[in-house]
Amino acid sequence: MPPPDSRDDRDRRQEDRSAGHPQPPASGAPGRGWDDGLIARRARPEPHSPRTNPACDERQQRTSAPARPVISLADLPAEVRVGSALRPRLDALRELVGLSRARLDRRTLAEAGRVLEEAAARQRLSLDLTVVALAGATGSGKSTLFNTLARTQLSEAGVRRPTTASPIACVWTDRADRADGLLDRLGIPPRARRQPVRPYDPNLNGLVLLDLPDHDSAWPGHREQVDRLLGLVDAVIWVVDPEKYADAVLHERYLRPLAGYAEVTFVVLNQVDRLSTDAADQVLDDLRRLLDEDGLALGEHGEPGAVVLAMSALTGEGVGELRETLTQFTAGRNVAERRLMADVDGVAKRLRPAYVAEGRPGLTERARHEFDDRLAEAVGAQAAGLAAERSWLRDAERACGTSWTVARRWYERRLVARNGGPATVTGAVPVGVGIGLGGAGGGPGAGAAITSAPPSRRTVSRPLVEQAVRALAYEASAGLPGPWSQAVRDAASRGAEGLPEALDSAA
Repeated sequence: MPPPDSRDDRDRRQEDRSAGHPQPPASGAPGRGWDDGLIARRARPEPHSPRTNPACDERQQRTSAPARPVISLADLPAEVRVGSALRPRLDALRELVGLSRARLDRRTLAEAGRVLEEAAARQRLSLDLTVVALAGATGSGKSTLFNTLARTQLSEAGVRRPTTASPIACVWTDRADRADGLLDRLGIPPRARRQPVRPYDPNLNGLVLLDLPDHDSAWPGHREQVDRLLGLVDAVIWVVDPEKYADAVLHERYLRPLAGYAEVTFVVLNQVDRLSTDAADQVLDDLRRLLDEDGLALGEHGEPGAVVLAMSALTGEGVGELRETLTQFTAGRNVAERRLMADVDGVAKRLRPAYVAEGRPGLTERARHEFDDRLAEAVGAQAAGLAAERSWLRDAERACGTSWTVARRWYERRLVARNGGPATVTGAVPVGVGIGLGGAGGGPGAGAAITSAPPSRRTVSRPLVEQAVRALAYEASAGLPGPWSQAVRDAASRGAEGLPEALDSAA
């Protein structure tokens, strides 16, 4: 094994490579950069020298073979990187869908199933490749920017509209067939696959750039192609021009619904060479205002969010900044995972109303007492209690009444026995004839033989039981999402099928 090179030798070779392949000028270079003039402008990183280039340092760490190598995210296998954050969330979503199939309709779960299928299909392919699509309206300059980034004429650009009839791909890879599986999934035919001029910029290694048709094209099928590919690519660069940057179709159909994908979104204001500096500042400021109204978080001062740039693909102004931003964007080899994470976030947000309740869980004490009272009414417990109370008071009066009351009742019984009829002195039907103090012929002081007739058996009222169960189910499901509220009511109805018989037995 040959000895590791010294740091000076490595630096000298890196300087030679940099001299042979000069990097594009930094965005802040005179005559090339475009300063937006805003207070809240994006913080532009300082250009890296060959000795401080992160990619160079990473290659030095790998070639010097230290005793304890430092492993970066880009060096990890794709399956390890995915398993670190994305896989647990996909497993949780898969479990949620599996548990909900019997309770939620198929249409509600269709989007979650699509996300799981797309995630599985994307993970089977190379996650080291980053698919970025150039999207925009007619005449925005997508094809010109595509050719500028590739540094060659790959996509037709001109005044004919629409110019781009089908998607075109440019792949920055060491092997031409490395991205074939990914491009097959995207539906890009082999005749539409290109490569940049060699030697290409090594900092863009792994980038797959797509030039999409116009999203507002009047040609049949163009918008369908754009919509299909926007659901499959890892990131999108929206190219707008000073005339159509506020187009309602762009904001209402695309940017607003895709607000959750801010971290994998670029918005490029092209053709700033047609504007003065002050006019470009005003247009860019207004564009940021519209993006903020769309709910698209902007990546300002190092915060995560959409990247907003101003440039001119025709003159090259600002292209260096876009190229540098793409280099940093694809260096981590985790853009595909970030896109899939945004997919999971979006489907979870849309499923939230079907799972999360705003009300208080469980039953209140008031609901429990009301349910007990309704069941007691269905059994007839209240009526039976009142009857028992009246009987007890009547018997108590007989047993513990005054002597005059006892004498009067004894006289009434004697009168009834002699006349053989129910008439009494007061004209009322005697209560407890033949039953009472002294029997039929006993005197006022003859013992108290007090008995009561057994109450008649009462059947439980099924309608009252069903009403009580329904009221309890509605109380328990208050605030729950529609499907789960219906599931609670159905479960309560099934559980109450034998309740009337059980109450009959208990009564």
